[in-house]
Amino acid sequence: MGKLFGERELSKKDFERIDIDVRSMPKEIKEKLLNGELTPLVEIRDQLDNGIIATMPVKLRLQRDTEGNAVLKAYPVSRDIVSDLKLQDAEQKRLQAGEVIQKDIREGNRTRTMFLQLDQETKSLLKREVNKAEIDKRIDELEHVKGITLGQNQRQAIREGKPVELEVGDTKVTVGVDLRQNSGFKAIDGDMSEWKRQQEIKWDMANPGQMGYWQTDENRWEYKQVQEKYKMPEAKKETKEKTVKEEVRQTIRFK
Repeated sequence: MGKLFGERELSKKDFERIDIDVRSMPKEIKEKLLNGELTPLVEIRDQLDNGIIATMPVKLRLQRDTEGNAVLKAYPVSRDIVSDLKLQDAEQKRLQAGEVIQKDIREGNRTRTMFLQLDQETKSLLKREVNKAEIDKRIDELEHVKGITLGQNQRQAIREGKPVELEVGDTKVTVGVDLRQNSGFKAIDGDMSEWKRQQEIKWDMANPGQMGYWQTDENRWEYKQVQEKYKMPEAKKETKEKTVKEEVRQTIRFK
């Protein structure tokens, strides 16, 4: 599948806003952005409303707005699930366990059914409208490439966001919804255990030491473990003071 964005759509102005030089950006970050996928953790610098320059780790992603323009989105690291949706306890538990769920979301006078998936490193919710995910099209493409036919129960499970293990000749393939992919769909060689293992690797659930790209004083980049100053301590749920991170979340706007 070709890239969803061209390099000219990497808005220099947006990246300068968060103190990133597009010309020196690591190749992996640029490739993820051009493919419409979530980047690894990236250190950015943002000016708060009070003038303070805050440094923080985020994941970035390019998406298209309703007019087809490229829009840069930022997902800062948080300790708790970041969402304005009224999630039930059961829904939160499923998301935290790595499941993809469906939920009817009301926006204005319209209700849309959305896929929801939690990015475990940032605790941000990834969303995609079910009708726009083109799951049946992805399944048809899979059947054509692999030379297999899925049953109705298997198709329905995938439509609901559940991964499904398939027999392809003498090998096993597992497929399912993954909102971190530009297509919203993923197929891997391996059984359900391999699917879960790869999810844990990507989300760093198996290793609490998060990795990311950090800028040096020479405007160069290093790939290393999350710095101590960014690690999220356990905090009391009731507090009147905002953290710098929360303020930054409210002030990062790319418009």
